Amino acid sequence: MDESGQLETLKILTGQQAIDAYKALSDEHRRQILHALRARRMSTSELVDFLSKQDPNKEVKPQTVRYHIKELEKCGLVIQEGYEPAGNGDSHIMQKLWRATAENVFITTGDMDGLPARNGYDLHKTLDIVTTMRELGLQFIDETEIQAIADDLSKRDKLYLRGLEYAKENLRHVCEIDPKLYVVFREILSIVRLSNIDYEEYWKVSRKITDALREAYRRGEGKNPKVY
Repeated sequence: MDESGQLETLKILTGQQAIDAYKALSDEHRRQILHALRARRMSTSELVDFLSKQDPNKEVKPQTVRYHIKELEKCGLVIQEGYEPAGNGDSHIMQKLWRATAENVFITTGDMDGLPARNGYDLHKTLDIVTTMRELGLQFIDETEIQAIADDLSKRDKLYLRGLEYAKENLRHVCEIDPKLYVVFREILSIVRLSNIDYEEYWKVSRKITDALREAYRRGEGKNPKVY
């Protein structure tokens, strides 16, 4: 979450937090919990129900879910956000609500010493992406090219966030929706509901990003011999 309490579009994990996140996400149930909490706030009991539906033949215990949540919280992937009455809402007992801290989480594993530090949404925001791309064979000319991609990613994220609030308005009218579908439609509506100008700009910037990455792929030849 950012300071306003809004779900971050991108969260970068480094150091010990990145190591903890890597270990935490090695568990399938934790990955499912994180995915569900990207869609909306949920209590432990709701997460138990959610996981039980994923695998009806396997018993899911509340204490196990609480343990998974704590492991995700420890590495900054989820956060406790508010309370609600337990049961059907008529109980005096309050239960914690949990929420993912970001829509997309990247774990940095590469060597950052060779790249200069910058402020805001900048070079460090793409380090983990760049590391992975280099492993896939993409080749970047210099830091300036990486910075240009970072700037365009930032611009696209800002446009996406404008549409996100409108998308949430639509989704508030849907009483029951699978968390996975919620995330899918939130992403679609966040683009669909942009103004005409922002909509055109979103795809213009997106094309600019993919063109740059495609060129880097050609330059490095990637894992495949050719880009057709």
